[in-house]
Amino acid sequence: MSRLADRKEYRYLGCARAQTSLFMRIDHIISRESGMPAVFSRGQLTVIALGAVISQGIISGSGFPITVAGPAAVLSYGAAAIVAMLLMRCLSELATAHPTPGAFGSYAEAFLGRRVGFVVRSAYVLSVSGIVGTEVVMLESTLAWWRTPLPPAVMAVGVLAGINLVHLAGERMFAWLEIACVVIKTQALLALIAFACHHAFGAADFSSGAVRYAAETFIQGVQASTVWQAFSIATMGFIGLEVLSIAASQTRASRACIGRSMRIATRLVGLLVAASVAASAWFLAYTDVPLSNTPFLFLLEVSQVQGSKLAFEALSTVTVVSVLNCQIYGGSRILFSMARAGQAPVMLAQPGKLGAASSVVTLLAILVYAAYKACPNVVYVAVSSIAITALLAIWASIFLAYFQFRRVSGDVPRGKGSWRGAVGVTVVAAIALSTLRMDAFAPTLFYGIPFLSLLAFCYPPHCNVRS
Repeated sequence: MSRLADRKEYRYLGCARAQTSLFMRIDHIISRESGMPAVFSRGQLTVIALGAVISQGIISGSGFPITVAGPAAVLSYGAAAIVAMLLMRCLSELATAHPTPGAFGSYAEAFLGRRVGFVVRSAYVLSVSGIVGTEVVMLESTLAWWRTPLPPAVMAVGVLAGINLVHLAGERMFAWLEIACVVIKTQALLALIAFACHHAFGAADFSSGAVRYAAETFIQGVQASTVWQAFSIATMGFIGLEVLSIAASQTRASRACIGRSMRIATRLVGLLVAASVAASAWFLAYTDVPLSNTPFLFLLEVSQVQGSKLAFEALSTVTVVSVLNCQIYGGSRILFSMARAGQAPVMLAQPGKLGAASSVVTLLAILVYAAYKACPNVVYVAVSSIAITALLAIWASIFLAYFQFRRVSGDVPRGKGSWRGAVGVTVVAAIALSTLRMDAFAPTLFYGIPFLSLLAFCYPPHCNVRS
């Protein structure tokens, strides 16, 4: 009995030492990254969530996932929204307990190790820069409608430079630009959802026989492989929500209110996305949309709405600017966190000069854009594959950090709630592996895994931490 008691006491002391060490590390990181101004309200957190996730694909009607899985894509998006809410539950608890601008990068450093923290931070900055550099290409076709004498490529780079000027003006200007864009695109999306439902309702047959036939057709069309593919695509569509944990450190509210606001914002985003996909699928059930068109744009055209093409191009421009604005914000703050950890130039470590960090992210994006213009197919496949792998790995690191956080947290019974981290990392790993069986994403891991391995190899073990 005495040996058993000694063993239990030894195990308890070991856990206590591990808990003390981990929380001393995260407290040191928070102190290291202090100095950022608290400028956002809780409502602006919701705006940032909507800005980061409501992308061109959602505005267009999510035609690709619906093409893959048919009406069952609604189920896939519902499941993806649950995964997004699971992620935000983990992130909100971490952000509530340890708010810091480095967010998931700092949590990876504290709970998974310094090398992992470096890989997560650097992978996020480079992935965001790559995404911005390739997504800005979508502005070329939309800006061409404005009949300006400048080439579309020059206009696209000008838009990036304009967004960077907004960030140079400070966080409040970033928030006001995002509010303006989100108001426009969410109201337009709600109008498109209502319009699609109205059109489908007028074409639908609600007789008992027709309803039974529609239900049987829906059930027969549910195939595990296609639903999983649509689920994987839908889950990737929620990538961007992690920026909420960065903005949480600059929000004027109590910690408990911040965590609650993050979860409410995620539910709102999930509901809006699911409603958009459901309306688009209902419309497509009664309309044959050409492959060269998108569901919601075709909806406006068949309804003979005056100026629909120009209005949709303007909406697309606003949507792309909104997403790019959020991505540049997130990348610049993680770059600041790297600088404070001694993993980036010291000039980026000043909280009052974060415009330098956003300028670096913007410059990297312009370089990616220039490379895309030179070799479009090669650069797009490489950059998108690296970004998908890196961001899925970041989601996995969030779940793993939460798992470790729950196991050492002294506020709750040891290990309680850690299942969320285990379930989340399992789902993310399954999605990453399933890209090997999806034609559109087959190269993902072949580019992404060597990229992450290279970052891990390049970790500077003797970096000078700055305060």
